[in-house]
Amino acid sequence: MAKAPAKKKPAARGAVVVRTKIVKVNEPPPAPPKPPGGPLDKLLDLVKWIDTPFKLATVIILGVLGLVGYIAYENQDKLVGSLTAKDHIPQLVKEDQLLAVSRPLLRDLRAETIVIHEVDLPKNARITRLAMSTEGRNTSLEGVKGALFSSSPARNRAVVSMINNEILCEGFQASSDAGDWLVSRGVVYACRASIPPEAGVMIGYVAIGFKQEPRDVAAVRARIQQATREMAR
Repeated sequence: MAKAPAKKKPAARGAVVVRTKIVKVNEPPPAPPKPPGGPLDKLLDLVKWIDTPFKLATVIILGVLGLVGYIAYENQDKLVGSLTAKDHIPQLVKEDQLLAVSRPLLRDLRAETIVIHEVDLPKNARITRLAMSTEGRNTSLEGVKGALFSSSPARNRAVVSMINNEILCEGFQASSDAGDWLVSRGVVYACRASIPPEAGVMIGYVAIGFKQEPRDVAAVRARIQQATREMAR
């Protein structure tokens, strides 16, 4: 008896692969860092830090040094030119010659006072060489030493102007013993000019005090420039 043909097994079906789609959820961005405090916050922190006289003095000294350094940096070309000019270094004329120039200057400008200072830029120093008013000389101020750049913004601005050979005329504010003397003489307005009248070459300066602002400031400047040429040799 013939055998029945073997039944074929049905082909195995392929495994069903289930694919899961992964959806990436975007996380919220991190919070931005807190910005640093502004100038007002820093100023308030500084005020809170100053709790002793020593700290106050330290802040004042650092502020003055920073101001002097900034002014020197902004005018470094003029300062370098003044310090490195070796061909001819001018000097103030002698005392009798200063008097001979100052007396007619005081009269022509109808001014109240004239003060002449000799300066040493590298040492940031000045020496009062002549202090004179309509009533005569104040010898107690002559020979007095002090700082050229100081904590007075008005005086520092005047020094920078004179280094640039500008004659600065403005309302007067006292910042030294000489300034106090000018105020006692009724001075409310002053003109300051470099000696000699050359940019970057300042070996001294003259300060002329008035009891009121002159009517023709331009003429005053021209007369001062003429006098400052005669005050140096």
